[in-house]
Amino acid sequence: MSDDFTRRWALAALAVGLLLRAAYAWRASSARYLPTSSDGYETIALSIVERGEYALAPGRPTMLREPSFPLYLAAVYAVCGRRPGVVIALNILLSCATGILLWGAARRLFGERTALASFWIFMLHPQSIYYCGYFFRETWLCLWAAVLIVSSLDWSAREDDPAGARSALIGGTAAALFGLANSAVLPGCALAGLALWFAAPRRARLRRAALYFAPLTLALALWTARGYAVTGRLVAGSTHGGEEFLQALVVPPEDLGTERQTRIVAETPIFAETAMLPEAERNERLMRAAFAWIGAHPALYASRAAAGLIKFWRPWPYPRVYQHSYALLVALSLLSDGWIIPLGFFGLWRLRARWREAPAFPALVFGLTLVYGLIHAVIRYRMPLMGGMIVAACGAMS
Repeated sequence: MSDDFTRRWALAALAVGLLLRAAYAWRASSARYLPTSSDGYETIALSIVERGEYALAPGRPTMLREPSFPLYLAAVYAVCGRRPGVVIALNILLSCATGILLWGAARRLFGERTALASFWIFMLHPQSIYYCGYFFRETWLCLWAAVLIVSSLDWSAREDDPAGARSALIGGTAAALFGLANSAVLPGCALAGLALWFAAPRRARLRRAALYFAPLTLALALWTARGYAVTGRLVAGSTHGGEEFLQALVVPPEDLGTERQTRIVAETPIFAETAMLPEAERNERLMRAAFAWIGAHPALYASRAAAGLIKFWRPWPYPRVYQHSYALLVALSLLSDGWIIPLGFFGLWRLRARWREAPAFPALVFGLTLVYGLIHAVIRYRMPLMGGMIVAACGAMS
């Protein structure tokens, strides 16, 4: 495959991907459905810019949302003012940058043909296009997951190769931004660090592991210290975990995301009893209630967890009320994730002897699948892994 041919088709993929993302973002905004306050990220960002406090309400510091995504939004608003369109435009660019990173990784692992196929598939991936149009954190998470995966290509470099140490530091910085955008991925980031230890040459292991874990540990320590200062409690990640975890336990899987979930939560006394408590104390109480529920229903929890591991990789969404036609969503999911996921897992297994060449990816797949399966499996939470799954699927086909 000539360089000129590759360049032309790669530029075509980039142009098509940019156009599709921009067109969908324009359609979403023209439909007056631009949820800038989704999950409170923009609210926190505005609080930082306008009042210098990390809060959802004036004078009430919060730990409900992890910091890297709200801080990014605050930085954009500090420079540009409150212009949601700028954030959406940056989402599009970040998504394209993610595709370029994955293209580069695929070139190193499988060659030009597979890399070009991976790039086209990512740029056409419906979910990657969709999340560019909104203020959700998925595009941000996908970028840092890709940086972490790409950095791991050099973790096994020779002891005297400076790329090994540099890539370990880049990977640790990406893991910090990834983990402090969503603390549920932190176990996966830790597993990636363990994979680095085994991938690196023996004499370089300690130095590279230290370079990887230094930014990750520092960022987590600062966030935890800040949480203790404002709540008086040690908070693991965010104060939203207890509510998410308990809801996923008391609500049957088939009712999650439906009106019945709202009724079940309203009928569960602990949610009302803790509603007016400070968020850290409420989170602690809900966490204790969750573990008490598991103790009282061990067999049911085991079955729910097993189902969650499968649900996390379900190729199409459950019937719910969506912004778009459910039939359309199922069709698009089957045309994309319907083959990417099974072929991606086949590629991971078929190429298991080469895991050392990109050790962060299998570590993240295992870590995120396990954590979400045990806590709360939601299909969109796998988005940071889908770029790597596309590369693995194309590698399997090659």
